Amino acid sequence: MFTKKRTLLFLTLAVILSLTIVSCGPTPTQPSTTEEPTSPTGSEKSITIVIAEDPPSFNPMVADTGYDALVMELVLLGMADIDPNGNVFPELAAELPTVENGGVTIDEEAGTMAVTWTMRQDILWQDGNQVTADDVLFTWNAISDPVNGTWIPGIDYIDSVEQLSQNSFVVNYNTIYPGYLTQFGGEQLAIWPAHYCNLEQGFLAWDCGREPLSDGPFVLHDWVQGDHMTFHKNENYYDAPKPELDQVIVQIVPDDAVRKTMMLNGDADIDMWINVNTAKDLEGSEKAKVSLSPTDRWVMRLYFNLAEKGTVDASATPHPILSDVNVRKAIRSAVDVDTITSEVFYGLTTPTWTEFFRPPYQCDVPRPAFDPEGAKAMLEKAGWTDSDGDGVRECHGCTTGAPEGYKMEMEFITYAEFGEPLELTQQLIAEMLGDIGIKMNITVVEGSILWDQAENGGIEQSGNFDIDIWDDGYAGVDPTDYIWELYSQEALVPGGGYNVMRYDNPEVDALIDEAYTLDEDSRKETFCAIADILNEDVPLVYLFTTPNIEAYSARLVGVQSTVNDLVTWNIADWTLK
Repeated sequence: MFTKKRTLLFLTLAVILSLTIVSCGPTPTQPSTTEEPTSPTGSEKSITIVIAEDPPSFNPMVADTGYDALVMELVLLGMADIDPNGNVFPELAAELPTVENGGVTIDEEAGTMAVTWTMRQDILWQDGNQVTADDVLFTWNAISDPVNGTWIPGIDYIDSVEQLSQNSFVVNYNTIYPGYLTQFGGEQLAIWPAHYCNLEQGFLAWDCGREPLSDGPFVLHDWVQGDHMTFHKNENYYDAPKPELDQVIVQIVPDDAVRKTMMLNGDADIDMWINVNTAKDLEGSEKAKVSLSPTDRWVMRLYFNLAEKGTVDASATPHPILSDVNVRKAIRSAVDVDTITSEVFYGLTTPTWTEFFRPPYQCDVPRPAFDPEGAKAMLEKAGWTDSDGDGVRECHGCTTGAPEGYKMEMEFITYAEFGEPLELTQQLIAEMLGDIGIKMNITVVEGSILWDQAENGGIEQSGNFDIDIWDDGYAGVDPTDYIWELYSQEALVPGGGYNVMRYDNPEVDALIDEAYTLDEDSRKETFCAIADILNEDVPLVYLFTTPNIEAYSARLVGVQSTVNDLVTWNIADWTLK
């Protein structure tokens, strides 16, 4: 569940920012670097959230660690957000714009659309200023600045954002963009105050990313780096008398075992993104409970590099083993997913064999059979045999361009942050592939190294891998941008997306283009056509899905884990028994 996105390009910037706290305007409550976390006078309505490390900032677009999004939800609002069941709901918006209510207009001939947003007029910043369309235009100008801006999903499809009044604006798109409802909200993006943040500092570097002005349910009171953050109830919050909580302490506790012990002892109220081992250890506890997301998002996958290791062009330098689809199918057939899900993940994961397993775009793709003997036969037919009897196959008539006698031996990488369950999974898969004559050499690296940009030595982006395993999936209910980032031809270019498999299929590319429509029946048909092609081409292997799992204290009411946002998505509604 450790996320990586395009913004990992700015990890270095995030580290620099984490070393300093600089004021960027008239701060209502200056953060302290000395005081201990204390409850407001006479109040006992305080909770403690434990996380492994400090957030880089309150802006998830900088580094997307998850911790930044968690604290963003305490203090900042977007135009709209998504609940755990995939329903979009308004925050700053007075209502969601649709074709039916006139908020969305489509020019069928030109293939463009315009979306008009009307904002609530009762939402204030903590200093008493009203949140208006000025703030939206300010945020957009900061994001789209060619020098100091950044990429957000769908940014290439926006021609302009124009203010219509103090409380309304229109977004003009150069195509039909189905993800418009959460483009200015969701799990990563909030609206920032025009009168407080400094545009010249740049969206990713401005000081208000560390000292935010709140329009959310809580206000940052102090931040002691490496120790804790304290938030107090926002007395200007529009949905009064919410929140019921008077204080939220975010405690930095790097050790997973210590966080678990704090939950079991009643010393903490939220531990986000716990693994299955921790969830099992909390079973039967009177003080700690577990919340699972109602839907899964994270798909554990085997990523194949279709280009030769160390290169990024599969057409010029095909992988000597994995460029043959029959080899990839054999690997898929050799992995016993059911055993992994039951023995390693205690049945909390669900076997999955397609990208499109979530409503409303579920596709009926036949499940590939676990068939190690069939896998061996496929490898034999593909020209990979074990002539010397050492248990590792060699190329004898294979069609990948590998020289005669080339060993079927590859590096198998995963990332360390997930923890023991994934490393056990990696080991089991290596043993399963060893049983069919493929030798896998196991490597464990930090996620930041695996997913970083090519110029920084990022393993995937530079093509310096054979097979790796990690979990990813699209946020919300719209997979369009995610599918583009993972499978399109444009995303093949290092830094241009996450098609690290170097998978290139013009038919899939054309179908991705067709998915940019508001016709839901057409979209589902298109996605399922993509699913069928991916099932045959096997650019990667889908293994199983995992839910988000959060631990919460038994005294806390209203917590619901979600794959569409962070656990704090509805913190304004939390109450204490």
